[in-house]
Amino acid sequence: MTAKDILRDLVAIDTIKDRCNKEIMDYIENFLCGKGLTVERYLNWETGKEVLTASTEKEPAVCFIGHTDTVSVTEGWNTDPFALTEKDGFLYGLGACDMKGGIAAALATLENIDISQLTKGIQFIWTYDEEIMFNGIKDILNLGIKMPDNVIICEPTNLIPRVGSKGLLEYIITFRGVTTHSSAPIDGKNSNKNAVSFLKDMMDFEEKLRDQRYKLFDVPYTTMNIGIIEGGEAINKVPDKTVVYLDFRISDSLAQHRLIKETVEDRLSQYDASFEIINDVESFANNGSLVDFFEKITGEKGRAFVGLSEASFVAGDRVVMGPGPVTAHEANERISAESLEKTEKIYREVIIHLCR
Repeated sequence: MTAKDILRDLVAIDTIKDRCNKEIMDYIENFLCGKGLTVERYLNWETGKEVLTASTEKEPAVCFIGHTDTVSVTEGWNTDPFALTEKDGFLYGLGACDMKGGIAAALATLENIDISQLTKGIQFIWTYDEEIMFNGIKDILNLGIKMPDNVIICEPTNLIPRVGSKGLLEYIITFRGVTTHSSAPIDGKNSNKNAVSFLKDMMDFEEKLRDQRYKLFDVPYTTMNIGIIEGGEAINKVPDKTVVYLDFRISDSLAQHRLIKETVEDRLSQYDASFEIINDVESFANNGSLVDFFEKITGEKGRAFVGLSEASFVAGDRVVMGPGPVTAHEANERISAESLEKTEKIYREVIIHLCR
């Protein structure tokens, strides 16, 4: 089977929010077992979803990681999202880019490599729920699955090696007040006003964070986003509860993570407020030997990944690299057939380099 054949089968499986998690893991298991790999599947009884690991007999020197879930179908599709369609050199289908193309390329390497001739082994880890909460890769970490030092995350990058990622710190903050008629407010007890006052301080703080610049990132400084504000019921009623969703994308967690947490908590101590941290992921920047190899065979300088990937949850010499163009989450999601073939070839060269 070619990478295109495998991608066609993967796209046909509806994994929007992991609907057919078992079915896609069945497909991958059957494929890998047919190539002589040992496969293990682990069910999370709380989520009802599975992760899958597979390896050849010898101690692995490289691990391929990726997620099997996709986002929902957006408006504007011109083809069947669940039927891989080739047109003008592009392969259209839901998840073709993000990231079933990368999975297909990694699996297809086994069609063109005699694993019995390798002196070291290969490992594969396929997860679920990357698009929302990263529960799949968290299951892998909680299970204590051992990985080699060399890790490839098969996310779409248009064949550009991505060698770093910003950290993520996400808050849900609840401000409390006292409800009265707007004509008789109690000073300091308007939850919306308190939230606005706090957010003004945070925006001033964000400007100071921008003084530190990091060339690795396209946006070369730490940013803050006010994602959701919920508060109030009527124009003439003082609100008693306001909820704010706030996130920081941190360029250098070592230098700024503690400062951000201390500043947020210090400002919040001035109000009747509580908070929950829903995501706390450190930044990373990799310049290991795997990066050098990817830069050499792709002819592309390593850059930072935009957003967050499973690379942020694992250790070692890690590179995010997969096919393109990057059309993740778009209508008519697609990759080029040429890019898919090149990705499989690059993955195969990495295996030969590290395992032979």
